[in-house]
Amino acid sequence: MKRIVLALTVAMLPLLAHAEDASAPAAVKPARQVIHRGEIGQTPVEAAFRYLKDRIADERGIANYQQLRIAQQSKGEDVQHVKLEIETRGLLDDAIAAQRFKFALSFEGEVWVVDSASQDWQCRRGGKGWTQKPCK
Repeated sequence: MKRIVLALTVAMLPLLAHAEDASAPAAVKPARQVIHRGEIGQTPVEAAFRYLKDRIADERGIANYQQLRIAQQSKGEDVQHVKLEIETRGLLDDAIAAQRFKFALSFEGEVWVVDSASQDWQCRRGGKGWTQKPCK
């Protein structure tokens, strides 16, 4: 009888060690902040436009700019990570010459995710370059 108990104990040692490992807290990765998650079937441009919502047009879909430029770029064959730039010119605002949104997106699971987004302006008065300070 002692042999059977000893044999069972020895046979169960790997299982007990594994159970202890499973109960130990695993190293937790910090959750990555997702700015916006697109919908299934959307392209990166569609996901970015959905994120912009009323910043690019009013509730009826009417825009207050004359020109729209969209540039999407990926590195090499990595088509699951893209940089996207959306620029509007000819705005009705007399202080702003142009407005630009920059995005980094990645394809996760079945949707495009906005990883980062920024906005800057080109003012009609003052410097000629882009600024993150709103125009006056």
